[in-house]
Amino acid sequence: MIDVVDLHKGFEGKEVLKGIDLDVQDKEVMVILGPSGQGKTVLIKTMVGLLEPDSGVINYDGQNISGITGPALRAFQHQIAFVFQTGALFDFLDVRENLALFPRMNQKLSNRQIQDMALKMLSLVGLDESVLPKFPEELSGGMKKRVAIARAMMKDPKYLFYDEPTAGLDRGNSEMVAELIRALKTKTAVTSVIVTHDVQLMRQVADRVALLKLGRILFTGRPDEISSEALERLYDIKDNNEL
Repeated sequence: MIDVVDLHKGFEGKEVLKGIDLDVQDKEVMVILGPSGQGKTVLIKTMVGLLEPDSGVINYDGQNISGITGPALRAFQHQIAFVFQTGALFDFLDVRENLALFPRMNQKLSNRQIQDMALKMLSLVGLDESVLPKFPEELSGGMKKRVAIARAMMKDPKYLFYDEPTAGLDRGNSEMVAELIRALKTKTAVTSVIVTHDVQLMRQVADRVALLKLGRILFTGRPDEISSEALERLYDIKDNNEL
């Protein structure tokens, strides 16, 4: 379980997160929904320790991660994975080497064991061994996203964070990402936290939703509890499938 209490974060005197309270239950898909520029990416980067909060508490399974170092920090980092908006695959490495990065650096596994893990994770995202020798530039946008998710899952994380997973994708590939998120929930024990502006994605995958606007959470609850009026206040526009 993740428990965020009164979280504040700002840059150069401008407050971005203004007292965030949020809980994420084990094995659920939590979607943090809102327009661009509201603090969504700052929030998850702070939640995973990529940014240091100005104040507030972030607890993972009862442990405050603020200021942890040494073995405790490494243990925390090993239980989380992050899928960046761009995928962040290393262009100079093929898919095989992108997938092998974490286990090769952090686990005492043979090349064969790493290969078996890579094939298992590729299968989980609907790909096979034919992509292993390919470089990122040879992959479509949808395939890059699949490989990025497979690479994150190579850590066998307890918590998986996504930053705008459907950004830049057409509707077909966005549907594919939604299917992957649902499949991971069914086939693994991972807890997922997703920040997105995509209302359709939220409706397809969320167990619960937090509406974020101007650095504050307006509502937390089930997708079916969100009214059209709440979405209108969030986006300042009418709710439709183009959001």
